[in-house]
Amino acid sequence: MKRKFLMIVLSAFLFSCGNSEKKSNESTSSDEVPACCKNKGNDATSSDNVPECCKNKGLEMLFPSEVSAKGDSYLGKEVAVRGFVKKVCHCSGKKCQLADNDESEVSLTVFANDEIGKFSQELTGKNVKYIGVVKENRITKEMIAADEAKQAEEAAKSNQNCDNGQGEVKEEKGHKHCGKNKDYSKMKKWMEENKKDYYPVYYVEVKNFEVMD
Repeated sequence: MKRKFLMIVLSAFLFSCGNSEKKSNESTSSDEVPACCKNKGNDATSSDNVPECCKNKGLEMLFPSEVSAKGDSYLGKEVAVRGFVKKVCHCSGKKCQLADNDESEVSLTVFANDEIGKFSQELTGKNVKYIGVVKENRITKEMIAADEAKQAEEAAKSNQNCDNGQGEVKEEKGHKHCGKNKDYSKMKKWMEENKKDYYPVYYVEVKNFEVMD
């Protein structure tokens, strides 16, 4: 009888320890999951019900210069880009010009999707993380030739050129070709070296963003 009683007590103790260990493991596992990703319902595992913070976990964090230089590797993929906002477009607010830091030059433009609408001017001068899809705008040889011809026609009509020291003033008045020829020369050189009939300009269509500082 005494032996039987001891076996019952021992069994109860082991069962209790097993439950405690299970609860402990469950607690540890739960602690490792961000609050926003914890199951809040039966449908939480479906993609439509997964919070954005969980969807974005694991995305590679890139600098603007990396996207510009290796855009073909990320084309059509969702990425996270952290950059210093040099400028927010004053006209529409739909695009931001990014640099790796406040001392580097602009190397990437990001565009707000329809849901975001436009960016606030207050983003200027801040480090911001953008989540979006890398896309490509192709500038062809024909496009460059047509624009260069238009520039020559405008310069001839106004009898002005980029060497008269008024480049900045003319740009403000709508003569935006000053300095653009240098970009076209770079593009044409790249096409020749890479045997392409277009020059790719990569950008990110943003679906959400976060100010980092």
